[in-house]
Amino acid sequence: QFIDSPSNFLYYELPFCTGISMSESPLRVAIGSTRRPKVEAVKAVFTQLAPLLDTGPDMIEYVAHDMDSGVDETPRTLDHLMSGARNRARALIAGTERTAHFFIGLEGGLWSASGVVFLQSWAFVTDGKRESFGASGAIMVPEVIADSVFHRGESLGAVIDMVAEEENVRSNQGTWGILTKDRLTRQQSFETALLSALAPFYNAGLYLHERH
Repeated sequence: QFIDSPSNFLYYELPFCTGISMSESPLRVAIGSTRRPKVEAVKAVFTQLAPLLDTGPDMIEYVAHDMDSGVDETPRTLDHLMSGARNRARALIAGTERTAHFFIGLEGGLWSASGVVFLQSWAFVTDGKRESFGASGAIMVPEVIADSVFHRGESLGAVIDMVAEEENVRSNQGTWGILTKDRLTRQQSFETALLSALAPFYNAGLYLHERH
């Protein structure tokens, strides 16, 4: 059953399964990308949440693979953002990382509402049984970027490099960093998305609470 939450995450309510005990070591986290902002975001979030997951930061192993998102390089709808994140995580399960405790997919891109184009980051988390979505905040994209990427179909990575007059922005501060003068970076946007997506796991008692 799909639950549309009024907060900044969405999740799938699936039959509860405890899976592998979080107290066992090591806790293995599989990431569906090797991009530095994504990998570092996952590490930062799991370091922060380690006590809530019954483990220690030094007892967590990370493995990263470039997985196909199944959507355009720059997603341009919320559906594609969510699908891209989910596809990356599920591809890990279908591949060689089936023994991980968590499978993480992260996707960033654009969407439009009321004639305004926004940039947003999304996360998808599964332990093989439960599944959950989370999102960052959204920031309005300047017309110079929106016109090229959203309306003309150009790659956000290529456009932001041109606008910022830098190389490989998306592997560093990202478009977020350029738009906010590094007050918010691409990594930080993924951290917010992943913290939200993991809520049903580190606060499972509330999410699994049955109404009477």
